[in-house]
Amino acid sequence: MKLLDRLLLAVWRADDLKGQLFAFLGSDAPEFRSLGGRRLSREQVRELLQELIPATIDVRGVCRRPVAAVSAAPHVSFDNWSEYFCNRIARRLRIGWVVARNFRDQHSQTIPVSIGRHIHVNRPTESDGPGHTERETERARNVHQRYLSALAEASGRAALPMDLLIEVHSHHRTPDLEIATAGLTAERARELAEEYERRRVKRPLLPALKIAPLHTLRLTADNARREGSIRNDVARVALHVEVPRESRQSDDARRTMCAALILMCETLIRRLSAAE
Repeated sequence: MKLLDRLLLAVWRADDLKGQLFAFLGSDAPEFRSLGGRRLSREQVRELLQELIPATIDVRGVCRRPVAAVSAAPHVSFDNWSEYFCNRIARRLRIGWVVARNFRDQHSQTIPVSIGRHIHVNRPTESDGPGHTERETERARNVHQRYLSALAEASGRAALPMDLLIEVHSHHRTPDLEIATAGLTAERARELAEEYERRRVKRPLLPALKIAPLHTLRLTADNARREGSIRNDVARVALHVEVPRESRQSDDARRTMCAALILMCETLIRRLSAAE
């Protein structure tokens, strides 16, 4: 058998095994009988799935501008299309680029059951699943520190804080684009909002924008602000971007949203550069 054929067979077998393990965890069965007749407990199956689905934090690029700016997606495989927006913002603006993948389970399209790993990455906490109470753990602290180290590397600075963090997430709570912020004045937020609204008049695919501190948000990012990545000792200015479902459902909607976010971030980078 050729090497490529063997590799494809191995991938198929791994995907088939993951499907069987997901189905087992979704059932009431107390044990999983593996190949060779070995019996695995539910905890052993969760540990096996964590090995089969590695959680990673990658620096994809380093900022090449005077303003130390980074685009990051800490919840890839849970926040749909967040990597898409993060990648394009970073490439177009020539800024740093960080992607964290597979740290959150219980997503219907990726990791549909609990495998014992729902770590929040952009803050030093984890929980038992979406919407559950967060708790700080040693494992979560270690992951968060790795994320901060990746942000520092991607910023091109020897140490934090960076000048600007653009953290991309996705949501389905409202039809609005919501942007929680840290270090952003009301005047600058108003400038970004007005620029966005002028663009939105000509592009009906763009949703309404709510940006702090101008508006009251549903998704406030309070935990990340208190103890996570949008603290002022991590980034002098931070945008915690929550892209709504409607802006992710078609190629045209994604492109339109991406262009608007790039323009907004470019404007902010110019303002930060002029202030230095």
